[in-house]
Amino acid sequence: MQHHLEHQSPQFAVNSQFESFLALKHACTRAALLDVYEFVPDKDLDRYILKCKDKECVWYLYASTFPGTDVWRIRKSTQAHSCHGIQHSGHRNVDEEFISTEILPKLRSDPKFTPKAIQNHFKEQYGVAITYSKAWRAQEHTLKVINGSHEETYNSLSKYCQEIQRSNPGSTVQLDIDPTTNRFKRLFSSYLRELYRMPVDLLHWLPAKGTVEGSCL
Repeated sequence: MQHHLEHQSPQFAVNSQFESFLALKHACTRAALLDVYEFVPDKDLDRYILKCKDKECVWYLYASTFPGTDVWRIRKSTQAHSCHGIQHSGHRNVDEEFISTEILPKLRSDPKFTPKAIQNHFKEQYGVAITYSKAWRAQEHTLKVINGSHEETYNSLSKYCQEIQRSNPGSTVQLDIDPTTNRFKRLFSSYLRELYRMPVDLLHWLPAKGTVEGSCL
């Protein structure tokens, strides 16, 4: 049975598209990890060129962006390697951005997912060794992304409270916080004589900051 090679998948064929540069870069790095090769990137504002680290190898990928959009398209692609891949345990293309994207779902569900666990994950998933310091930096970056999204969401709730009071004079809005876990539970909105109770299920994981009050009155 022939082994599937990720770098030969249809997503890297000419005219294939990616919704963002981050998506394109992540797919290229993941393919390099799975197929055990490294590449040398060359990028400017509207083009992305990859060549194999082995200068004698024929593998090649060229992508460019649609002007005024975030979409990237594969323009040229030689989807075959004439080299023998890499023979060491590390990988030059695995940066903190790639690690962060990979571990984001795990850190969302388990904030205690440690740098050592990140190292083990990459060893088990890709057979690649990453340093503890790189795993730690990626963890810190990912937590900032998660916590930043929390703060942005809470800020939106605060503006929502203000808008209800502005457009419905006399109304009261209260954010209910669980005193045990210090997490948001529900958003209560009272429009004059009518009481609306709206659970905010998407925010069950949102930690309340020490300076955040339980209500917007």
